Amino acid sequence: MQMPAVLRKLALEHDGVVTIDAALDAGMSRSSVYRRVRAGEWRSHGNGVYSIADHPQTARTRLRVETLILGESAVLSGLGAAYWHGLADQAPRIITVTVPPSKNVLAVRKSVRLRYRDLEDADVVTRVGLPVIGVPLSALEGAVEGGAEVVDNALLLHRVSIAQLHAAAGRRRGRSGHPEMVRLLEGVGDGARSAAERVMATLLRRARIRGWVANYPTAGYYVDVAFPEKMLAVEIDGFASHGGARAFQRDRTRRNALITAGWTVINFTWADLTDRPEYVTDCIRQALTA
Repeated sequence: MQMPAVLRKLALEHDGVVTIDAALDAGMSRSSVYRRVRAGEWRSHGNGVYSIADHPQTARTRLRVETLILGESAVLSGLGAAYWHGLADQAPRIITVTVPPSKNVLAVRKSVRLRYRDLEDADVVTRVGLPVIGVPLSALEGAVEGGAEVVDNALLLHRVSIAQLHAAAGRRRGRSGHPEMVRLLEGVGDGARSAAERVMATLLRRARIRGWVANYPTAGYYVDVAFPEKMLAVEIDGFASHGGARAFQRDRTRRNALITAGWTVINFTWADLTDRPEYVTDCIRQALTA
């Protein structure tokens, strides 16, 4: 059965997904929609949401379907939203969808984490026909759920500013996830290095790794954490927003000077310190025994 051209175009733009309302607006009748489902041309996902059978079932198809079937007020959130905005490489297996507290959802798929919460207008956008939380909140929620690299990606791609991140976190004050966002933002902006050094010092003490000195002067620089007896320099890299070409060149010059002076240099990121602390201490132990 021939699909109206305008609807076909919309379906291709929307990851192979169409809704009953879009079909009716394109001039189709409900009976023609049902015939396509019976013929296997369309797949019904419930609540008036369909996908066309000849379109690949991509990660974006899944995110779109699982959000739309929860109704017009549903908003894709968390790491799934970060993926939608291009801030994460992979979509999560279980996605987060936000609906208003007043909405009564009777059935939820196992692949969906439903969150009842009112969202500020500033935190909701529509991207390619799907309601999704905006980039600043997506970066923060995605990082809480999937790791600090999500915020790093947002900053590196110039999709968000530090001020926007702080503003988005401020709008979540008193809500679940806000304390994690605050800890995450300690790694961004002014004071980030001191925060990172405090975390590193805590990790070293807990791991009972001794022989280190913070801010050790050598080769014309101050090493973040040095093990002088082993000539091991541990450097802590900031978020992408700290950088740019000039900062990158400065860091490389600093690293080369330390290596030339006989130091072994290993680098960690804020994400390493907060998301992979055991990896950090294991690497340092291996370097000390090498």
